[in-house]
Amino acid sequence: MDFLLVLLALVMGFLLHAAWQLTRTGKRHAGGRIPSKSRITIEGRPASPPAERKRRLQWISVSELRSILARNDDLVVIDLRSDGHRAAFPISSAQVLPVRTHELEEVLRWLPDDRSAAFYGASGLCVSIIESSGCTRGRAPLYVLKPERESTEAA
Repeated sequence: MDFLLVLLALVMGFLLHAAWQLTRTGKRHAGGRIPSKSRITIEGRPASPPAERKRRLQWISVSELRSILARNDDLVVIDLRSDGHRAAFPISSAQVLPVRTHELEEVLRWLPDDRSAAFYGASGLCVSIIESSGCTRGRAPLYVLKPERESTEAA
């Protein structure tokens, strides 16, 4: 019986100590860290975050890609065509990375901010994944190749 009273006193002491700590220090967050406040300007309005540079997403033809490859040797060409539609790439000198649609987000996370990329065979879904991903932050341009039938009709 004395053991149970001592145990009850220990539990009550622990609970009272925890309650006292919470009221003394305020609400604790994950890991005991206090969340950071947003920056405040002199006028008292929240400061806007620094503007991030958005990459340009340009639609280009195969002939425009040839001229870009001639000037830029570190261009990453990503082939997004499905396996059934993969014929030879129109430019034999280009180093092409074949990527399936479900792998695209992971490849875009890997893409450096200062590296240009050209997307070949991009569907509407692929273009929306590219536009909504974090790869649009950076300084190097991104290119989407127009379907061959569109670029031949325009010529």
